[in-house]
Amino acid sequence: MDKKILKGILFAVILIFVLISFLYKEREYEKKEKKHIYERIVSLSCTTEILCALGAEDKIVAISDIDKESPYYEILKDKPRCGGGIRNVNVEKVLGFKPDLVFCWRGQADILRERGLNVYAVGTYDLEGVMGLIMDVGRLVGKEREARRIVSFMREEIKRISERLKKVKNRPLVYFEAHTLGKTRGKGSLTHDLITRAGGINIAKDEVVPFPLLSQEFIITKNPDVIIVEEYGASPEEVKKRDGWQNIKAIVNNRVYRSHVYFTSYTHRCIEGLKQFAKWFHPELFKE
Repeated sequence: MDKKILKGILFAVILIFVLISFLYKEREYEKKEKKHIYERIVSLSCTTEILCALGAEDKIVAISDIDKESPYYEILKDKPRCGGGIRNVNVEKVLGFKPDLVFCWRGQADILRERGLNVYAVGTYDLEGVMGLIMDVGRLVGKEREARRIVSFMREEIKRISERLKKVKNRPLVYFEAHTLGKTRGKGSLTHDLITRAGGINIAKDEVVPFPLLSQEFIITKNPDVIIVEEYGASPEEVKKRDGWQNIKAIVNNRVYRSHVYFTSYTHRCIEGLKQFAKWFHPELFKE
């Protein structure tokens, strides 16, 4: 073989080797970057409970607030507060805690980023999205194994409920009321996903936005079999007394239920919501 050709081949092989080595190092660098573990966290969203479930509460330096009914209240009650509503987060307080990561709602993200803060913005999720969020939080705080364990349990529960509902033919029509009359949740929301997976049909399934406002006439005309009201809204007794609602099937058959807020929150506890919805919709299949 010609020496020039041999040298050319040899040079090409060396060049390929160098390029492969360079790309490998680049990928390794990216992996290291992705595995950065955050130690000082301000949590202004549902991630507060997720962090506790992962065993990462010691990394939390401040929170928005915590409900007294939360199973993590005792762990978090003494954590500093810095506001958590979309419009009332105290940015100066957040800065004062010198966090290396802030978990916040999407509506808070821009104002926090403008002040140079590292932000993870929580948006709107379905059930798969919630499990993805848990995995993200676990990765960011070095608790991937714990996150996988939680998500694995959630998937087992989803599968168990799905198996029981396989032969169900009659699915009840469901109206979910979030806080006020007509305010509900449609496709793209966690609540819609839970209703559907629990064997129900959401009366807002054809709405074009995830958080629509339904008219009273629409609700009455749809005549839902089940009504679920969030605990910070009207009570089931108040719903039953509404003008023009007396002939709605859910009221006639006494199927108006009150839902805990955490049933539809973006945390691992939404699985409790899925289980409860399934019991309300199909009590004959979920007697335990």
